[in-house]
Amino acid sequence: EAEIPDDDAAGSSAFAVADGSRAGVDSEQLAMLTGLGFTEQQVLAALGACGQNADRAVEWLFSHSEAGDLDAAVAQAEAEAAARDGSGTDAEPEDGPGQYELLGFVSHIGRNTGCGHYVCHARREGAGGSGWVIFNDELVAKSENPPRDLGYLYLYRRRTA
Repeated sequence: EAEIPDDDAAGSSAFAVADGSRAGVDSEQLAMLTGLGFTEQQVLAALGACGQNADRAVEWLFSHSEAGDLDAAVAQAEAEAAARDGSGTDAEPEDGPGQYELLGFVSHIGRNTGCGHYVCHARREGAGGSGWVIFNDELVAKSENPPRDLGYLYLYRRRTA
């Protein structure tokens, strides 16, 4: 399988077109590669992944189509290009940055996972105030100093604005 270069030379123009434009792409190369039966999107991804080198792009296209993962490779190349040019997932969500509060966690009491048992610490909020409670089988008790750093599974709730 052909390697996809990740050097800076390829990265500067790689998938010059995360937004679907043809900026930085040689129209002759584009026509030649689409003439082989590949879609424009596939060709643009291949050229971007191969630093606009048509020979390497042909190898990239055929190696990924033989493996049956051409669409996945195109999606990955587009995502990598978007991450490189800053148009990817770094954007703030529409509803603002997420802030979470710890509701509870599960931890293990014993020498190892084959010996001992699991307990749950949960935050309790109610008319009597708030605090931590430990659930140990049928025993439920107030937990003054829950071991938050020893959890195996943590439960969070997103705070509302």
